[in-house]
Amino acid sequence: MNDRRLISNALKIAVLTVAVVTPVSAADFKKGLDAFNAEDYVTALVEWEPLAENGDLNAMYNIALIYDEGLGVPKDKVKAIRWYLEPASLGDVAAQYNLATIYDYGQGVKEDNKEAVKWYLAAAKQADEQAQFNLGFMYAIGEGVDIDYAESIKWYRLGADQGHVASQYNLGYAYDIGQGVVEDNEIALKWYEMAARQGDADAHYAIALIFDQGDGVPENNVKAIEWYERAGDQGHLKAQFNVAVMYDVGEGVEENNASAVRWYRAAAEQGHPNAQFNLGVMFESGEGTAVDYAAAMKWYHLAAEQGSPQAQYAVAMLYDHGSGVDEDNLVAMAWYARAAEQGDADAQNNLGAMFDAGEGIREDNAEAIKWYSLSADQGNPIAQNNLGAMYYAGEGAKLDRVQAYKWFYIAERLGSNDGKHNRIRSARNMRSAEVLEAKRLAQRWLSDFEENK
Repeated sequence: MNDRRLISNALKIAVLTVAVVTPVSAADFKKGLDAFNAEDYVTALVEWEPLAENGDLNAMYNIALIYDEGLGVPKDKVKAIRWYLEPASLGDVAAQYNLATIYDYGQGVKEDNKEAVKWYLAAAKQADEQAQFNLGFMYAIGEGVDIDYAESIKWYRLGADQGHVASQYNLGYAYDIGQGVVEDNEIALKWYEMAARQGDADAHYAIALIFDQGDGVPENNVKAIEWYERAGDQGHLKAQFNVAVMYDVGEGVEENNASAVRWYRAAAEQGHPNAQFNLGVMFESGEGTAVDYAAAMKWYHLAAEQGSPQAQYAVAMLYDHGSGVDEDNLVAMAWYARAAEQGDADAQNNLGAMFDAGEGIREDNAEAIKWYSLSADQGNPIAQNNLGAMYYAGEGAKLDRVQAYKWFYIAERLGSNDGKHNRIRSARNMRSAEVLEAKRLAQRWLSDFEENK
């Protein structure tokens, strides 16, 4: 569920709405109001403070607002509370709401969610839609009250019926996941669509997800794309990425790599690591755009710095092969290592190969065995074949023809022609009993691998 999208009552200034005791006090209030409108807040305080001390509720509220917002004076939430309290106690809805937010967020005072609930409730009962929304949220997460989804739904519905967009969205979400109500995607769509009509990007995205996943409605990729694009046009990050993938693979629409590039770029520019990686792939392969290794490296690198192992591997590959950059085995090795340490099987294999060949670093067969083994255990047939070759030659480990045959056999079963060739070759120097033992070990490994997939 979305965080509260708090709407501040800042600068909701009170004008003279009740009879004032004397014409002089009315004139003083007007002087204060004129000063406030001229942004001369110090003069406004001078004019209003005597009135507030004499019980003028409008002056009290306005003084509270000045201290609450720090208008011309340092923010002072304690003073704001002092001056909000009497108007709030006598039913001023704006004062009630502002008091609630101070306690809710612990702004300048100790956070007190029970006090926040008390004042949100007072304002909500007077039909303040933002108070109704915040109260609904507090019941939903158990902040200041026990979790009570039914009560949460009640307040969301009251806010939603007044057209409050966040209430409409959260009410839709409750029906979407069945929180406090029976799950009903048709009702969820109704509320999402009401929020969407007010331009809510999250609602556009939620509708797209429902059609994309066929969640309670027939799957409709065309509608999903339409709603993703509406959300994406408003800058919704996940929507931009999802619609890019749909154009990229041709899901619900004819494959359109140029549109995929456009949406990947929109999400990538907002820092989405998978979008950055996919955009790098598009530039490297020339899909939807001209081949541009410099651009590919830029986007791979951004994703890699965010910790994406696939992007780290891609950066390493560009340096390893000198694609768009000078070949640099040391840099390639550093990036392979970062991806390998995160469990990327291809990076583990390539790192093993660099240690194996002494490429970019001193040859180290023990390290090669280590990284080949990690990759092989993840089902990488290239690493499995390489590992078999190490055992066959006795490099980095004691010569072990049984282990060599085992890994060649596994690699072959997982699609490696080199594994097949090496299995046949290695069997020429083995006794029948050794071959049978190797096959038994290989079949046990394959069985465990399939079971643990």
